[in-house]
Amino acid sequence: MLPPIDLSKLGGSEHDRVVEEITRAAETLGFFQVVNHEVPIELLEKLKDTAHSFFGQAPEKKAAYRKGASPSPLVKYGTSFVPEKEKGLEWKDYISMTYTNDAEALQNWPKEYK
Repeated sequence: MLPPIDLSKLGGSEHDRVVEEITRAAETLGFFQVVNHEVPIELLEKLKDTAHSFFGQAPEKKAAYRKGASPSPLVKYGTSFVPEKEKGLEWKDYISMTYTNDAEALQNWPKEYK
């Protein structure tokens, strides 16, 4: 098990080591935990609540943001499940946003989830 990665060290003399830790964890495990990221807990809680709100909707409501149909050029909803290829029923649904800057993100994020 890898220990949490301390992002407060990115700006100092240990920058390259922290980047290597992130790279190694991403390539070998596919995930990692970070500490000292300076993201306020309130924002993280709001993000979690927003995600529950979005994914808790009826399928047809979420489908409005499906790739190729989304009213936002930056926001896309999708699933990793491909019935023609999958034998098991393990998949993930996701909503993604291409981030460019705060102003464009706020303009393009679905209003009902701001």
